[in-house]
Amino acid sequence: MRLITFRDGSGLERVGRVDGDRVEVLSAPSMVAWLGGAGREPTGESRRLPEVALLAPVPLPPSVRDFSAFEGHVAAGWRRRRQSIPEYWFEDPVFYFSNPASIVGPGEPVRRPAATRMLDFELEIAAVIGAGGQIAGFTLMNDWSARDVQRREMTVLLGPAKGKDFATSLGPWIVTPDELPYRDGVLAVDAWVSVNGREVGRGRTDAMHYSWDRIVAHAARDTRLRPGDVLGSGTLDRGCLLEIGPLDGGRWIEPGDTVTIAAEGLGALVNPVV
Repeated sequence: MRLITFRDGSGLERVGRVDGDRVEVLSAPSMVAWLGGAGREPTGESRRLPEVALLAPVPLPPSVRDFSAFEGHVAAGWRRRRQSIPEYWFEDPVFYFSNPASIVGPGEPVRRPAATRMLDFELEIAAVIGAGGQIAGFTLMNDWSARDVQRREMTVLLGPAKGKDFATSLGPWIVTPDELPYRDGVLAVDAWVSVNGREVGRGRTDAMHYSWDRIVAHAARDTRLRPGDVLGSGTLDRGCLLEIGPLDGGRWIEPGDTVTIAAEGLGALVNPVV
């Protein structure tokens, strides 16, 4: 199934199940509650999908971990430093914690931070955790990055922090694994990114070095995962400007641009930049 969080006419956040162009309203007070097993019964209300205001499927997740699971993307970054991928990358899936207070939904504008002139997108898939610490579904994720800020702050071997925590886009919905080509911890779909309607990058989700089972197990090690936790895959190969190079004219993402990331079965996540 496809699950959404939307705002109704009274301004309340509601949870719904998408069936074609209809939304069946569910009784859960939030997506986190639904993911935990509460409020899964329908209310009897329905809406037309084009008429609802979509929010991020999990507007305020308990946590956001972003992994780095695509060897091609990682190798490109280390080549820029004239170094090889660290050996530990091949031992365990590494991640950083991002900011759950900066989640951006479908169609919502992303503000370019005043401190950057090198704003970048990142084409990612995210797993959303449900009851029992298991994957409840997948959604699209754009881990926006201020590359010039990130480059400076990483010299102190902490972070990334302000190079990343200003915006993370999620959406447009959560798709349960049974609706996707997902087998043995591997999701196998094409994904791509476009800027102002022009495709600039494309990759495969099954190029991940680690399976989703391994990522979930590593995230849960010595702690616990909660319903609504978001686990990002890391940037797909050729899924950001840092890897594929700036846009025409040598520029990065600027106010006035519209960035769309999309994947088979997961829809499209569109954000204008202001």
